[in-house]
Amino acid sequence: MFSTLIVPLDGSELAERAVPYAMRVAQASHARLVLMQAVHAPPTASMEGANWEHAQLDSIAEARAYLTRIADSLSAQVDSVSTAVLYGRPTDQILEAIEAFQADGVVMTTHGRTGLDHLLHGSVTEGLLARSHLPVFVVYTRPGQAPAIPFSPERARLLVPQNATEFDAAALQAAVAMLGPDGEIVLETVVKPPEHVAMDETGRHVLAYLDQQEETRTREAREYLAGVAEPLRHGPTPISIKIDVRIGEPASGIVMAALDTQADLIVMATHGRTGVQRAVMGSVAGDVLRTACTPVVLLRPTIAPPPDEGFREPVAEELGPVPTF
Repeated sequence: MFSTLIVPLDGSELAERAVPYAMRVAQASHARLVLMQAVHAPPTASMEGANWEHAQLDSIAEARAYLTRIADSLSAQVDSVSTAVLYGRPTDQILEAIEAFQADGVVMTTHGRTGLDHLLHGSVTEGLLARSHLPVFVVYTRPGQAPAIPFSPERARLLVPQNATEFDAAALQAAVAMLGPDGEIVLETVVKPPEHVAMDETGRHVLAYLDQQEETRTREAREYLAGVAEPLRHGPTPISIKIDVRIGEPASGIVMAALDTQADLIVMATHGRTGVQRAVMGSVAGDVLRTACTPVVLLRPTIAPPPDEGFREPVAEELGPVPTF
C-alpha cells in the first residue's frame, strides 16, 4: 500500500477531517504519517522588517505546537508520525514535503471552492494534481456536515471507473496497490445514452432503436470490463472483482454507482487541469469529488492524452461505443 503519507493541515477543523482516514491507511500499511502545515505570515501594518520577522516566527511556532498536539494524539495508534512546518504557498510546500520525505501518497481534504475564486486561483488539491503524479486521497468537506466514518482499508470496496483509454491502467494499478486482503474492486463504466435512432444511408430504414443501441453499448462495455477483470481474478493473488455498467452522464453515474455498490473509496485518474483550461474542458473527476459522499483517490498518470482530443471515445473497430468520462 503506502510507506509514507503526507497529511497537509491548515489549523481548521475541516482540514483535520483527513486525519482519521490517514490514520486508518497508515495502520493498514504500517506507513509513516507526516503531518505538515504551510505557513505564510502576511505583512504587518508597520511594514518594519523586525515586526514582519516576528510575525513569521510566531506563525511557525504556532504551527509547530498545533501539529505536535495532533501528532501526540496519534503516536500510540500508528507506527510512526512526524511533523513538518514549511514556510510558503501550500501547494509548493506540499510538493517540497513529498520530495523531502520521499512520500508515496497524500491524504487531504478539499473545501470545494467554486465560482470566480476557484476559476482564477484553483484549489490546493488541483494545484497538487497538476504537478504531482502521486495518488491523492481527497476527502471532500462541507461546513456544517458531520464527518463521515472512516472505512477499514483491509476490507474496503474500491470503485474504479474505466473508460477505455490509457488512463484506465493507472487508476486500476493504484486500486490494486491499495486493496486490502479482504477488499474488493468494482469496475465501473458509465455508458453514454444514444441520442438518435440509427438509420441507414437513405434515412428510410431503421437500423437500431434507442433501446437496442443501449443494449449493444451496455453489452460491449461489460465485455470490455470482463477482459480487464479476467487477469486479476485468476492472477497469482486472485482479486475479488465485480462489474457495474450503467447508462447516463459520467459523473452522476459514478456517484450513484458508489452509493449503490456501497463503495468505500472511488479511485480514478484525472488530467490534473487547472484554471481556465479546467473551466473550458470540464472535469468529471472534479464533479465526482464535489457531489459524492464517498472519499476519492485521484491521480494524474505519467502519460498524457492527445493534445486536442481530451477524453476520447473509442472507435468501433477498437471497442465499440463505450463512452468516456
